[in-house]
Amino acid sequence: MRAPPSVIDRFVDYYASLDRQPVPALARLYDVHAVLVDPFGEHNGLFAIKRYFSHLLANVNACRFAIDPPLCETGRFAVTWTMYWSHPRIAGGEIRSLPGCSMVETHGEKIFRQRDYYDAGEMLYEHLPLLGWAIRGVKRRVRV
Repeated sequence: MRAPPSVIDRFVDYYASLDRQPVPALARLYDVHAVLVDPFGEHNGLFAIKRYFSHLLANVNACRFAIDPPLCETGRFAVTWTMYWSHPRIAGGEIRSLPGCSMVETHGEKIFRQRDYYDAGEMLYEHLPLLGWAIRGVKRRVRV
């Protein structure tokens, strides 16, 4: 008899094909009081997380993650990943890639807190006409 999938397995499976996942399935992954934090904001509670994902997925053509093997400790895990995504108004709708990582705290078999780290400028702001020019200029100066 096979053991049921762990919270880590469910996390990896859900994000691997995020754009094809039903938003209500988040209830099997996140605690009702879960908190999700990323560069665009903090989303408190399962309702807010569902609303965030609904909005996010309504505006993209594709969104999937390639997730590296997790680093695990009791009650928490960390994963590095690459998100492959496409938005009709960014880069002509081409698939873009974005590296990042997630630090995840669990309670039982549900996610209680998740903090995602990635470069929001690389993801979005650099692709906006005037703002993108400015951000790319700042990055060039900092690298020197």
